[in-house]
Amino acid sequence: MPWRRRGPWEPPIPLFDATVVICDGDDEHQIPLYGLDQWFSKIDALGDGVILGAARIAAANIQHPHERSDPAHETSLTRNIIAFDGDGTRAGAFYAGDGIAQLLTDPPGRIWITYFDEATYRFAMLDGTWSVSYMVGLARWNDPDGTPWFAYNDTGNAVDWCDCYALNVGRALVHACPYTKFPLVEVDASRVRSITPNPITGCSGLAVSDSALAFLDQYRRNDTPVWAIRKARGQDGVVTETGTEILALPGGRRPPAGWARGKIGRDANLWLHEDGNPRQWYRYEIDC
Repeated sequence: MPWRRRGPWEPPIPLFDATVVICDGDDEHQIPLYGLDQWFSKIDALGDGVILGAARIAAANIQHPHERSDPAHETSLTRNIIAFDGDGTRAGAFYAGDGIAQLLTDPPGRIWITYFDEATYRFAMLDGTWSVSYMVGLARWNDPDGTPWFAYNDTGNAVDWCDCYALNVGRALVHACPYTKFPLVEVDASRVRSITPNPITGCSGLAVSDSALAFLDQYRRNDTPVWAIRKARGQDGVVTETGTEILALPGGRRPPAGWARGKIGRDANLWLHEDGNPRQWYRYEIDC
């Protein structure tokens, strides 16, 4: 699905139905969804159901902070995050801003969202006026009703949150590498725990196992995409690179035919798929 802003001249997206398929080993569970009204390009499990995210605000009521006056009320903001239970019943929805890059949940059901560099988030001030937050970077919600939310971009000059390139949502901690300097930022559900300078820049995926780190690096060699893992150790406030692995796909197919997409980090695992083939996923696991 292309990532772009819809113009006010474009017609509304017609309502459509969809089926979510959740696979766990040999078990398969299907969830029917009816009457969807946005192009949802982000999805993750939430409890026994799912949560969907529209990366760009599709409705014409909020296009860009400078294109029209403030919304009359919070309810006029497009609720571009929608959760459903295991039967397909809507369980909650909220506005999460424009320019979503990744949507991941953790075991307690918290919702983690990263943003592109064009992201905006509108919010009401105590005096009734509206303001806009830019370079949101990384935010967290505790439930599918959208309250409360917490943004992790309030780090002063320590971190540029122009874009969050790599994200790893683990069982206990979350790690991120934001553009432009790619520090390793460790957070929990309430605060930024540490910010560690990182010599590995340009990484677009991340796996974490205690002090062991694996950063996904992509580049071209002889005009062919290469997937590489740059391994490192994070100790005593320092990230030290320890080596590089060139990833080979199953069956000895190397290098891959396209760029790695998806790039979902879960503790020691990094899930990837090839550009143009989102139905076939591959898993890299840190070998400590």
